[in-house]
Amino acid sequence: MPHHDHSPVIDLAVLDMAGTTIADNGIVERAVDEALFLAGLDAITPEALRPLRGMAKTDMFNRLAPDPHKASEAHQNFVDLMLKAVLAGELPARDGAEEVLVALRERGVKTCLMTGFDLAVQGALLDTLGWRDLVDLTVAQSGTLRGRPYPDMILTAVISLGIDAVQRVLVAGDTANDLLAGTRSGAGHVIGVLGGAHQREQLEAAPHTAIADNLGEVLVNFD
Repeated sequence: MPHHDHSPVIDLAVLDMAGTTIADNGIVERAVDEALFLAGLDAITPEALRPLRGMAKTDMFNRLAPDPHKASEAHQNFVDLMLKAVLAGELPARDGAEEVLVALRERGVKTCLMTGFDLAVQGALLDTLGWRDLVDLTVAQSGTLRGRPYPDMILTAVISLGIDAVQRVLVAGDTANDLLAGTRSGAGHVIGVLGGAHQREQLEAAPHTAIADNLGEVLVNFD
């Protein structure tokens, strides 16, 4: 029985940035390596870094450095390196991402971009891509707001945007930590997006409602 009610199935889409709406082209991994090296810390293997992807970067460096001062130094190095990369245009939008943001808005779905980067890097990305006016909200881990895998950023968006029910929220990201955060927030749709930091195997091992090849495929499910 087709229903002719054109109200969207979702009221809010919370989308991750690097790896999901933005192509990171291995830049994040290289910046982590260089940030650790510049702080005089041990290098990390790609295998050891993988489970930490999608986490708040401050939390990530706290795990990678033996003491808080070194962690802070490494994180600051990372921020500086990422800002350079962003300003050099090395983190472009993923194919179709902008169209998805526009299409969601046209359907009356609120949009929020969340990130594991700090506010400065997120701000530089939004400015470089010209996305500030394209979304309703952007959230990064700051102050008492915990980063992923905790649900804080998603629930902040629910509260800030006056969403009535978490079941009508869609969360999409390219890491297991995105999917964990989405599931913990109670979001009705938690979608792993391929082509970013984590392969299908890692995404399928995390709690989710669907796996999509790209962001455009996420929308198709709601046509």
